[in-house]
Amino acid sequence: MINALVFDIDDLAYSLNEVKGTSLPNHYFVEQETYALLESLEELAIKATMFIPGYVAQRFPGLVREIDRSGHEIGSHGFKHWVARRLERNGFHEDASAGKKILEDILSKEVDTFRAPDWGISPDTLWAYDELIALGYRVDNSAQPSLLKSLGRTPEELTPFSYQGALTIIPVTSYRLWGRAFPFNGGLFCSYVPISIQISHYQQLNQRGIPFNYYCHPYEFCPRGINRQTWKYGSIRAAFYGIHFGRYRDTITRLARVFKFAPLQTAYRRYLQHPDQAENSPPEALH
Repeated sequence: MINALVFDIDDLAYSLNEVKGTSLPNHYFVEQETYALLESLEELAIKATMFIPGYVAQRFPGLVREIDRSGHEIGSHGFKHWVARRLERNGFHEDASAGKKILEDILSKEVDTFRAPDWGISPDTLWAYDELIALGYRVDNSAQPSLLKSLGRTPEELTPFSYQGALTIIPVTSYRLWGRAFPFNGGLFCSYVPISIQISHYQQLNQRGIPFNYYCHPYEFCPRGINRQTWKYGSIRAAFYGIHFGRYRDTITRLARVFKFAPLQTAYRRYLQHPDQAENSPPEALH
């Protein structure tokens, strides 16, 4: 079975500044880190989906083109890397539109896949999906367990489904523990989980005929500069968050020995080609 490997091409300093309200040097390591990531994926013979925010595309258009030339799928990660609630409806529309447009201008082709920054489509911002449809997006990979419940799904239903007959929602892979479902798809969620437990869970999903999606950031895979250091940017938050940086190079290498990986739309192709095979859309009341 083919599973999806995904990367959010974010810059750590930018994210800490914009999302957390800190004041850090505006030196970007995301370009160096992503080029190193591309080299490693080439060695592993893996193609992935890269969700690129507009602020990165604006600064490094050559990087966007190189990701595309390397055969990876490109999706939109918004522009400012702000969550829907912070942007509010009109602002979300503008941000998702700007993120899509700058990528399409650089690549001269359509970009129709979206992932919300910080998983930032929540039960109280379901209108974000209607805005994505209006903008021409066809695939979303933002729905964590709490959002799935608001869409009339259970976290155990990890297969994609259609929203409004126009947007295919690919749920975030999750794991049930202590009666609750938690995201279990890489990043910080799996950074300290033994690889044997991860492999066991994903094998069970594949045995049920369900692909999984797995992600991290370039700075978690191959950190550069100050992102390699234990003490980062004079920030306790950054230091604690970054303890695991660098682990994902080994983790993904080991997962690739067991599982086959491809971009998101390749791994979930049958759901995109035959949306009627996905389970029913959420009730009309939720639309």
